[in-house]
Amino acid sequence: MFKNIIHSLFTKGLVAVINFFILIISSRYLGVSSRGEISIFILNIAIIQIVNEVYTGYSLVYFIPKFDLKKMYVFGLVYTLIFCSLSNVVVIFFNKQVPGYGWLGYIVSLLIIINTFNCVLILGKEKVKVYNFLNLIQPLLLLMGLGFALLFLKEFTFNAYIFPLLISFVVAFIFSTAVVLKFDLKLSAGKTFDIKPIIINGLICQMAVLMHIFCNRYSYYLLPSSAKVGLYSSASSLIESVLIIANGISPVLLARVANTGNTLRSSEMTLSLSKASLIFSFIAVLVIFLLPEDFFIYLLGDGYVGIKRLMMLYSPGILMVSFFGIISNYFSALGKLKLTLVCNSFGFIISLLLAPILIKKYDVDGAAYTVNIAYLAVALAIGAAFFINNKMKLQRLFSVKNDLQNLKDLVASKN
Repeated sequence: MFKNIIHSLFTKGLVAVINFFILIISSRYLGVSSRGEISIFILNIAIIQIVNEVYTGYSLVYFIPKFDLKKMYVFGLVYTLIFCSLSNVVVIFFNKQVPGYGWLGYIVSLLIIINTFNCVLILGKEKVKVYNFLNLIQPLLLLMGLGFALLFLKEFTFNAYIFPLLISFVVAFIFSTAVVLKFDLKLSAGKTFDIKPIIINGLICQMAVLMHIFCNRYSYYLLPSSAKVGLYSSASSLIESVLIIANGISPVLLARVANTGNTLRSSEMTLSLSKASLIFSFIAVLVIFLLPEDFFIYLLGDGYVGIKRLMMLYSPGILMVSFFGIISNYFSALGKLKLTLVCNSFGFIISLLLAPILIKKYDVDGAAYTVNIAYLAVALAIGAAFFINNKMKLQRLFSVKNDLQNLKDLVASKN
């Protein structure tokens, strides 16, 4: 498990670096308004993906060791084609898509969902290295395509981003599909298959994910201009790069707990990894804090004045996510998705109520204030649920000795 975590962290680090360059290049050469269009386009796809991943999302990892994999995969493809189509119709009907990119949004969202579905199956089989490779190849191709569009095609509009995005997911889709088709499906042929628990768990999980996303992204729809959306989304993306630590740990923990079940070791390791994630994330935020704002303006352009201040305003929320995000994946691995949904609902309700008020009063800063308050509510709720469910005392939160021993055992473990 330790080797998988290190491999995952290394990959997430590379992906973060690549995404950082994508952000810098797109911000500097496409401008803050185009960054706003990109953010809206990606947010729409994220919402469509959440709706469709009721069946094909990461909650499926819990069922992969238990159900017939072939039936699970075939049904997932049919489900995706139907619900992805319906979701895109709704987005276009409400005129929320970037004008002129409705069909392209449909194609990209379909590719993303099927590719993610493939990756979920790969992760469920604990093929962590393959999973990490697939997560690396897509942003790398996007970066290369963006560079080609700018340097050779001299394209400095939204098109310079969207078409490389399409190509990158076409390639990722081909690779991930080839890996899944090589699975020995006969091994699970004798197992049962029941759609009902998958849909119920998936619905709960995706509602929780949607609420989590809206804790921050809901503000995109309330900010008064695409330029301000571009500034805020860029600040969010930069400071969220700190989450590579939590994001590197989470999928490995998710797959392991799903396959081993709810044990004392699982809960202890989850808490220790959550605290380690928080500490290292704090160090990363401190490094960003020490960088002068001129550094970010030099990288992104003059339209991003004030971006460091926004990043720092948003950073407390990111530190909270670095802690409770891992615990949330622990609950997902155990199929206890209602807990995550209830906890995330606190943040969603707070964001829904406070975002219009705080943005109206404090403009872009209000969006950062909102997300910090929302994430604090989620962190308290998930933390309390974890301690109560595992019958842990609050003192365990401050026990460094136990954490050091758990992490030492993790390093020494061969599994």
